[in-house]
Amino acid sequence: MLRLQNLALARGTRVLYEHATLVASPGERIGLVGPNGCGKSTLFAAILGELSPEAGDIETPPQDRIAHVAQSFVAEPMPCIDFVLSGHAPLMAARAALAAAEASGDEMALATAHANLAELNEGAVVAQARTILAGLGFSQADGDRSVYDFSGGWRNRIALARALMRPADLLLLDEPTNHLDIDSLIWLENWLKRVEATVLIISHDREFLDRAVTTVWSVEDHSVVRYAGNYTKFEAERIEKLKLQDAAHRAYEREAASLTSFIERFRAKATKARQAQSRIKMLERLKAVEPVRAKREWRFEFPKPVRLPEHLVDAEAMRIGYGDRVVLDKVSFSVRSGERIGVLGVNGAGKSTLVKAIVGELPLMAGEIRRGQGLEIGYFAQHQLDQLRTDETPLEHMKRLAPDVREQDLRDFLGIYRFSGDFASSLVGPMSGGEKARLALALIAWKKPNLLVLDEPTNHLDMETREALTMALSTFEGAVLIVSHDRHLLRAATERLWLVHEGRVDEYDGDLDDYAELVLEHRRTTAAVERAERLAAKEAPSVNKKEARRQEAQERQRIAELRKPLKKELDKVEKELSRKSEALKALAARLADPELYSSADPDEVARVTREHGELAPQVEELEMRWLELSEQIEAVV
Repeated sequence: MLRLQNLALARGTRVLYEHATLVASPGERIGLVGPNGCGKSTLFAAILGELSPEAGDIETPPQDRIAHVAQSFVAEPMPCIDFVLSGHAPLMAARAALAAAEASGDEMALATAHANLAELNEGAVVAQARTILAGLGFSQADGDRSVYDFSGGWRNRIALARALMRPADLLLLDEPTNHLDIDSLIWLENWLKRVEATVLIISHDREFLDRAVTTVWSVEDHSVVRYAGNYTKFEAERIEKLKLQDAAHRAYEREAASLTSFIERFRAKATKARQAQSRIKMLERLKAVEPVRAKREWRFEFPKPVRLPEHLVDAEAMRIGYGDRVVLDKVSFSVRSGERIGVLGVNGAGKSTLVKAIVGELPLMAGEIRRGQGLEIGYFAQHQLDQLRTDETPLEHMKRLAPDVREQDLRDFLGIYRFSGDFASSLVGPMSGGEKARLALALIAWKKPNLLVLDEPTNHLDMETREALTMALSTFEGAVLIVSHDRHLLRAATERLWLVHEGRVDEYDGDLDDYAELVLEHRRTTAAVERAERLAAKEAPSVNKKEARRQEAQERQRIAELRKPLKKELDKVEKELSRKSEALKALAARLADPELYSSADPDEVARVTREHGELAPQVEELEMRWLELSEQIEAVV
């Protein structure tokens, strides 16, 4: 259970919460919503004991019964399955007790330790960990790979798996969907429905909140207001509440104006003095109602394309991959003007590979792709945010894009994307991921593309910006191709679906609800097959085991020899990447520190900015090489 009692929280001199009083019931699934910067993550920090309240109390379960996903963790050279299991404190304690008993030779302690492990049902706990990993998109073999071998997005999934593995009374999830594909999202929604703990979720994914929560806590006016129901119901109730508040404020103003008018007219007349005094008391007792603060919704548009050719992209029998590894084969499709296409598929199926081939970043291994005359592609991908020049401002980015355009025109255009005034002249380096994404969208829009290709455009975006992007795509006159785990965006902005699966790209005839059922059924079937295979393996006769082990050893030796030079280079790249990544983080921290600009001399600011700008592309190049080498190692069979 979780209880907030007259809670007050502040960050520096800024008050975030005052007199917040709420109770979360056991097993309740709650969505914590509010604009960016309102203090949602700060509330999580206070619940975890990382921040002391200014006033009031927070009653929580014991800290060892609270599960959460750490914002960052150090990747260790330990198997993925072991890292996930480390989240299960009782199992870890029982294993430690067994190891201590074995080391001491104490027979009684050894028997007790084995009994404790049997009571915990270690096999069932390990099976649960593998189920969670499979649900989040990991293969059976991935469980034995080192955590260090996974990229940043997959490490976030591993951290989420570890949190879900922990026996807890309270589960805190801060943007759990950011690095998930739709398949994993669907699995997580269903998993959370079975969790016995109280669950508190911060998310900007409205459809995930609709399906995963039964209560909404909304941060409003330095407090938290409870609404029963999912996100859609909360939105409707909040709109109605604001309407009633606005009507009550107008009624208050009318009544107060009438009383004030009477008092002013008759307070000096002896015959009306008593009546005037009576109305003064009525005015004092009249409860003031705050007006609804007018909030102007942010909207933007993708400009009308200069040209709208009918045939944009046609592909025949494309084969796409990296090096000698084929990712997609026999891919044929056509994209026509005005079409809106959503791309579905699990992580690793080849969605981004397909997109890179379409935009021309990845050469074909075979087949043909024809791009229509006058085609102008606006391409958005997460790696493009890292390619923004951190030592430049949004205005400088626009000037490089349009050197002959007046500065005021560029400022006006940037203002549409919320880069107004001094913000247009602020360095990109310290900006948030959402702000960088808005800048990338602005740079795309300026070119007036007739085909928008967007690869996970909603990562880092808050609810308001996601809604603005959805509206902009809905009114865009060109064609749209979207890879996204945001189902609300896909429903609102696409009309056709492609499914990337088992090395192919096919038209998908169903809708997103059909796809969700397909995903769940596929997972159930896969789990049943794996259980049957494990059972068959246990019951299989142990003939020729010695010969089988010898052959397996020879095969491992052969693969190891082939991988050896690649691993040697990979180790070298990893060390260099680690060193330069740390240096880049240090420079980014310096750029984000206000003291750099207030206390240091201009030469120091210029030096830090220059070094950051030089180091960022080096890190990106090393990351790409690391990925290439990893893929080459995996391809050795």
